[in-house]
Amino acid sequence: MSRVLLTGGTGFLGSHIADALVAAGHDVLASVRATSDTRWIDPLGVETTTVDLGRADESAIGSALAGIDAVVHCAGLTRARSEAHFMAVNAGGTERLALAARDAGARRFVFISSLAARGPDGATGPQSPYGRSKAEGERRLVELADDLDVVILRPGGVYGPRDNDMLPLFGLARRGLLVVPRSTNELQPVYVSDVVTATLGALEAPAPGEPLPIAHRERRSWGELAAALAAAVGRDGRLIRVPPRLFWTVGLLSEVGALATRRPPAMDRRKADDLTIRRWTCDIAETERSLDWAPEVGLEEGLARTAAWYREEGWL
Repeated sequence: MSRVLLTGGTGFLGSHIADALVAAGHDVLASVRATSDTRWIDPLGVETTTVDLGRADESAIGSALAGIDAVVHCAGLTRARSEAHFMAVNAGGTERLALAARDAGARRFVFISSLAARGPDGATGPQSPYGRSKAEGERRLVELADDLDVVILRPGGVYGPRDNDMLPLFGLARRGLLVVPRSTNELQPVYVSDVVTATLGALEAPAPGEPLPIAHRERRSWGELAAALAAAVGRDGRLIRVPPRLFWTVGLLSEVGALATRRPPAMDRRKADDLTIRRWTCDIAETERSLDWAPEVGLEEGLARTAAWYREEGWL
C-alpha cells in the first residue's frame, strides 16, 4: 500500500478519509496546524506533522513530503474574511503543496475541490470568492499535470456524522420545525462515505482529463429534504418555507456581526444565495466511469445515519 500525505484530516470530510485510508492499509501522514483539534484522528494512531498551507513555509512542506507516494489534499478554507485570504490558502497553498509533491517524487495528487469551482447551474464560472479560489487552485494544478498525476474531485453538498453545518436543521426538526427556503431548486447532496469511496478510487484510477463532480445521482426538492429530516429525528413537523430575502438578511447581519469579532461569518450573503437562488446539480456519469464508483447512500438513509450519530454523541 501507499504512503499517503493527507491534509485536512482533522476536519469533517478529511477525518472520514483518514479512517478509510487506514482501514485500507495505507501508511498515513496527516498534516495538522498547531491549533487543530485532532480528536477524530487520535484513535487511528496516524503519524502527524505540523504544516500551515497558508504560509510559505517551503521547508516544512518539503519535509512532510519526504517518502510520500500520494497526496490527498482535503484542507482548505470554506470561510474567510476576504477573497485574498481564500486565494492565499485554497490556491497558493495548493500550488505550494503540489510543487513540493512533484519535487519529492510523489506519483498522485488528489485535490478535493468543490462544485463551487464550476459555479452554479447555468453560470459561466464560479460566482463567489470561495469558488474562484478553488477554481484557481485547480488551474494551477493542471499546469503541473505533465509532471504529476492530478485528480480533481468536486463534491457538492456533503453531509454526515461529524458535520456541524447541518446540525441546526436537525435541531429545528427535532423541535417540530422544518425550516426550508421557499425555492423550487433541486438538491443533489452526497453522504460523506460516498465522497470517501470516490477519494480512495481516485488514488488508483487512471488520471482523468477533467474535474469530476461528486454527488448522489438523485435530485431532490427542499420539501423532500424536510420530510427526510422529520423521519430521521422521528417526529412530524411543521413545514415552514422561508423567503430567500430573509436568508439574505440573516447573511448580511452575520457579516456585520463578524466585523466585530474579526472572524469569518458562519452565514453570509453568498451562502444565502447558494441555498435559495442558485441551483447546484451535476451529471456524475463520467465520475462513475472514471473511478469505477457509484454513490450508495440515499438521502433518507444518510440523514437517518447522521441523526443517529448526533444522538449517540449528545449533539442532538
